[in-house]
Amino acid sequence: MADSQLTIGFLRRGYSPTGGVEAYLKGLAEGLRGEGHRVVLLGTSEWPESAWPGGEILRCKGATLSEYSDEVTRQKATSGIRFDLILSVEKVPGCDLYRTDEGLHAAWLEQRSRYISLWARLFQWISPKHREKLRLEKQLFTPDAARRVISLSHKISREIGEYYGYPQKQITLIRNGVPNRSATTSEERALARMELGIPVDERVALFVGTGWERKGLRFAIRAVEGLNDPRVKLLVAGSGSQKRYASPSVRFLGRVQKMTTVYDAADLFIFPTIFDPFPLATLEALSAGLPVITTAANGVSEIMTPGVHGEVISEPSDIAALDAALRKWFGIVSDPARSGQARLACSALASEFTLERNLRETLAVIREVMEEKKL
Repeated sequence: MADSQLTIGFLRRGYSPTGGVEAYLKGLAEGLRGEGHRVVLLGTSEWPESAWPGGEILRCKGATLSEYSDEVTRQKATSGIRFDLILSVEKVPGCDLYRTDEGLHAAWLEQRSRYISLWARLFQWISPKHREKLRLEKQLFTPDAARRVISLSHKISREIGEYYGYPQKQITLIRNGVPNRSATTSEERALARMELGIPVDERVALFVGTGWERKGLRFAIRAVEGLNDPRVKLLVAGSGSQKRYASPSVRFLGRVQKMTTVYDAADLFIFPTIFDPFPLATLEALSAGLPVITTAANGVSEIMTPGVHGEVISEPSDIAALDAALRKWFGIVSDPARSGQARLACSALASEFTLERNLRETLAVIREVMEEKKL
C-alpha cells in the first residue's frame, strides 16, 4: 500500500473557517497528498474549493444529516470515482473509518440533561434533529457499518462499547495533534497584550470555542465573577450569543483568525466543558504554555497531571472548585519562577501530541483497514 496511490473520500457536512474539525481534516488531507494519495471531499456547498487540499470536492446536499447521508451514497454510485477508503467525521453508516470528533450524541444528551430544565429535557428527547442523529449513530456503530473507529479519548472508547456494544478491538485511540511551538516568552506576551489593548497588570483567563452551552462558558463566567477582582478578565474567542453571556468581567473577541496572539496574551486557559472528546483549543493552550483549568469531561484531561498542567474539576457547575483553581493558578503565574516552570511543563506535554504523530498513527490505521479489505 505504501507505494500505491489510494483514492480516499472524506465526509464532512458543513464548514467553519475556524473549526477544529476542518483544520484536522485539511491537515490530514495535506499529509496524505504528500504521501502520493488522492483526497476527495464529499462536502456541502459551504466548503470553498480553495480551502480543500487539491480543491477536489463532490458537492452534496446537506439540509439534514439524513439527506447528506443519502447524497453521499448517490455520489459514491454516480461520480465515477472508485474510492479505496471512506473516512468520515459525520454519523454516516457505511464508512470504512469513522473518527469520533463529536463523541457520542447519546452520551452528550444524557450529560446535558443534568444541566437543563425538565421541559428542555423533554424537548431534547422528542426533537426530530436529535432523534435523527441517534438513529444514524446506532446504525453507524455496528461492526459492519463502520469497519474501524478512531476515538479521541479513553472515555469515548468506553462509551461506544457501553451504549452500542461496538467491539473494542475495532476502536483505535488517536489523540489530536497541533503544530509544534514554544511556550510564550515574556516579550511575546507583552507584544500580544499591546496588540489586543490589554493592560500589563490585568489578569486574563482565556476561553476559546463555539457551542458555548456545551463548552461551559456560563460556568467560566460565574467563576471569574466570583473572584470579585476588577483586574481579572475573561477573554472569549469564538462565536455565540454575546448578549446572553454579557458580563462586566468578559471581553468578547468574536471569531479570531490569528489565535497565536490571543494565547500569547493570556495567563491561563479555563474550559469547564460539559462534554468534549479532545478539543484542539485546549491542546493549543497547553502548547503556548498556558495552565489549563478544565473538567473530567474534556478528553485532554486524560493526559494532564493536576497541579502540574492546571486543574481537572469533576463537575463543570462546581463554581467553588473553579474559583479555587483560578485563585491558585493566578497566584502561580504571577510568580516568575513558578510561572516559568508551569509554562515549560504545559508546553512539553503538548509537544508530545503533534500533527506528525497524528498523521503517522492515522496512516497506520488506514493501512490496517486496507489490508482487512483485501481479506
